[in-house]
Amino acid sequence: MLKRVFSFLIVLLFAFSASAELEIVCSLFPQYDFTRRIAGERAHVSKLLPDGMDSHGYEPSPRDMVRTNSADLFIYTDDLLEGWVKNLKGGLNDVKIIRCAEGINLEELNEEWIGESDGHDHDHEHSYDAHIWLDPTLSMKMCENILNALIEIDGEGEEEYRANYEKLIEELTALDEAFCLLFEENKDVPLYFGGKFAYSHFLRHYGVPYVTAYETCSDEGEPGVRTIVRIITEMKENGVSVLFTDEMSSGEVAEAIAGETGAEVLLFHTAHNLSREDMEKGLSFLDIMYMNLDNIKTALHQSAEAAE
Repeated sequence: MLKRVFSFLIVLLFAFSASAELEIVCSLFPQYDFTRRIAGERAHVSKLLPDGMDSHGYEPSPRDMVRTNSADLFIYTDDLLEGWVKNLKGGLNDVKIIRCAEGINLEELNEEWIGESDGHDHDHEHSYDAHIWLDPTLSMKMCENILNALIEIDGEGEEEYRANYEKLIEELTALDEAFCLLFEENKDVPLYFGGKFAYSHFLRHYGVPYVTAYETCSDEGEPGVRTIVRIITEMKENGVSVLFTDEMSSGEVAEAIAGETGAEVLLFHTAHNLSREDMEKGLSFLDIMYMNLDNIKTALHQSAEAAE
């Protein structure tokens, strides 16, 4: 009898050990998606930012703090993008914390961007842009940081983590190559933006000219009349028929410009968060970026036709 009980306990203990998972909390959607891809079945990964919410207006609730404090690993992008992380980190005990932007010189990239943008007619200054994942090469660096963190806290899973990581890098490389080919075939054709602006890393990486109503991804700094009139005039003169907006903007400025120009308003998703509907669909970061690719193709092809 005791032998059977002992055997049962051993089996139960083995089953519990085999099913045990790392608990990982990620601040935003990109690192959530990258982490669940790399971790596979060895971790339970959750996103802290509620579905459909803009990270700029978010503050962690007491429940969020408790959930994060019980995690093995907390992954965020950068203190300047997620300013609320500073207070959250101060209350965490025995939780490994990973900054995904580690190894990426955001200040240097931001200065480079401002220097490249000096020729544009701005009504206000650029703000610090930490939406680094829109540059697939920087997404790869984020993935590398996530991989290293997972191996550090769970060395037994290294082989699985590395295999998943290599597959993800292959897919991000293919995405980057698809964008490179598209812009190579459509050199010096500008993209027009009528929503909040979080695309500096994407545009810098691919060397794409642009015209934008907003200069930042913040709710502050509505575009001035001069800027809107300039964009409308330029779009009419050049026969531009596509205007981009982001997923978090009200759309009022873009719709106003579109109403004057007859342009179609298309989405250029910043991918920092998804709606509840998109989360339920199981959309991935790569899904979102390929949707962006398709919309950019539409804009560039229509611009090419207008120029003929």
